[in-house]
Amino acid sequence: MKIGFIGAGNMGAAMIEALVGTEFEKDKICVYGREKGEKLCAKLGIKSTKNEAVLANFADIIILAIKPAVYESVLEKIKYNLENKILISLAPNFSISRIGELCGAQKIVRAMPNTPAKISLGNTALCFSGVSEEEKAKIMEIFSVFGQTYEIDESKFAIFTAISGSLPAMIFNLIEAASDGAVRGGIAREMAHDIIANAVLGSASLCARTKAHPRALKDEVCSPGGTTIEMVATLEKMGFATAIIEAIKACEEKAKG
Repeated sequence: MKIGFIGAGNMGAAMIEALVGTEFEKDKICVYGREKGEKLCAKLGIKSTKNEAVLANFADIIILAIKPAVYESVLEKIKYNLENKILISLAPNFSISRIGELCGAQKIVRAMPNTPAKISLGNTALCFSGVSEEEKAKIMEIFSVFGQTYEIDESKFAIFTAISGSLPAMIFNLIEAASDGAVRGGIAREMAHDIIANAVLGSASLCARTKAHPRALKDEVCSPGGTTIEMVATLEKMGFATAIIEAIKACEEKAKG
């Protein structure tokens, strides 16, 4: 199946680069993304198109990797080119029913990847409407290139956005703040970034691979009267857990539109 990307911003480019890095045939990938898209296509050796409608005619699967603000105008441009096509939306607050009303597409998939897709360590939520089991399996196979995939009910997309789609920004904030603390303690910025990113990666991997409860893993690090429990206590005094819970809730509400 031929795949077309409308949009080549941060998320679109991450997905395109990950896909090109696999055995997927380059001549079956096409991109429309203005100047940024053309540069990416030239760099990766894949096709670009002059407009959205041409891309929609080419592709069997059309991935909308564009900002929600331009969804309606783009769907208007391609709505007559969607017969038997699978339309995949990455927008956090466009429901399947709304997309169908705007363009008349019969085969619609909502997807919510995150930027670690660029290195095939992403999370993607998927919800399907009107696709066959064979088409569904193919889409799951494509998105598995970017990391883990989860089929979830559409009603859970807003909270998934908060705990996966947007969560990398929270982690990057954590790394930046911790590196400020490291610099304050005398470690050079570049080295601090490496050390902290490695600690985050290792901790997350330990949690994911062992399936142990995060509290149990935390307790393994916290010796009685030790340095780690002092850090944990300070975070709790500053409202660390409450701030994260409230941030997740705020993101979820925003994603509901």
